[in-house]
Amino acid sequence: MNDMEKHNILIIGGPNTGKTHFGIQLYERINSRQFEFKIDPENRPSDLTIFEDGLKNIYNGKRAAHTEASANRSIELKITDIKNSEVKLAFPDYAGEQITSIVDNRKVNDLWQDYIENSTSWVLFIRLNELTTLEDIVNKGIPSAEEIQKRNSQPPPVKISEAAFYVELIQTLAYIKGLSTFSPIVEPNLTVVLSCWDELDLPEDQAPSTLLQERLPMLFDFLNNNWQNKSLSIIGLSSTEKSLTDDPDDDFMDKEPINFGYFVDKGGSRNKDLTGLIWDFIGHE
Repeated sequence: MNDMEKHNILIIGGPNTGKTHFGIQLYERINSRQFEFKIDPENRPSDLTIFEDGLKNIYNGKRAAHTEASANRSIELKITDIKNSEVKLAFPDYAGEQITSIVDNRKVNDLWQDYIENSTSWVLFIRLNELTTLEDIVNKGIPSAEEIQKRNSQPPPVKISEAAFYVELIQTLAYIKGLSTFSPIVEPNLTVVLSCWDELDLPEDQAPSTLLQERLPMLFDFLNNNWQNKSLSIIGLSSTEKSLTDDPDDDFMDKEPINFGYFVDKGGSRNKDLTGLIWDFIGHE
């Protein structure tokens, strides 16, 4: 990268998809000045309450408090590397509640519009363990006559599948940015983050792209058909390496949060340096 290169990374994800713990753990690392990326001292955010309050919780071995939907806060982290290249990570909807509205209404507010138009990279958080599981009639058998009658007596829920939801979301963002899908998209670079990887009980060498293809094949095909291979990345992420609760985790307190967390690259290898994800986000090999 040259000294004047700038990257605007848009962080996208619904509620409870792991953005909070990721933001906290990334902030802890870049604020420690032990890594290549550091907070830009001339553009330090005036309000880092969410990150700092969350850090207090996880330093006590507890999960960060849930971000209230009413907060709808926008947070920006402006960071630099050793070459003074500028990277801005934008969380336009930290609580994650506006994502559903974007899909339902196919429009965004002025803040989102600005972030989308100026973005060079998109990072989409998906928590596979929170997705609705399709009914398994092979192993569980066909529902009973009583169950079928009960279902037929109720109006079906007006809800699209998770895969269709994410396809609709990405299509809406692409339309707002003025992207054409007549040829594979080069920019923005798109990273799909399969968050809370530790919940999934997977083999050590599980490739994230294969898992996405298995769990959300419609979304997987859409991404691969519309993005250039070099501009699309699918990774796994465990920001805290274990599930934290409201009860203190002694091991987490003893070793400190900065020593927990990893991401899983496209080949299935784990990397403890979460700041390395920034290179992935901006599409730098």
